[in-house]
Amino acid sequence: MRLKISRPALLAAASLAVAGLLVGGCAKDDMSSRTHAMLTDREAVRLAELHLDDTDSDAAPRDVVSIEQSHEGRGYIVGFNTFFDETERPPSQSRLVMVDHDGDVRELNFKD
Repeated sequence: MRLKISRPALLAAASLAVAGLLVGGCAKDDMSSRTHAMLTDREAVRLAELHLDDTDSDAAPRDVVSIEQSHEGRGYIVGFNTFFDETERPPSQSRLVMVDHDGDVRELNFKD
């Protein structure tokens, strides 16, 4: 038995293949431009605490003293103070940690 392929069937198959390649290429660009979910202030504080725990063990124990929206609303700036201890130098340390909505966490350092 001989299989006969019609011309319209070949044309339909070729057009579906080309359309699939075009749509697949566009979907990749669309996926990279998605925005991240907004973090709550509590989630930002938790990420900032984890970052300080990983990077500097001298920053514990500490209290959260401020939570502010960062520039253009890209995330939060979380301020921490260590507990006052008159025997330490300095007696109290202050830290600022920036947490973006995409999960990027970094400590802000200012030079004298």
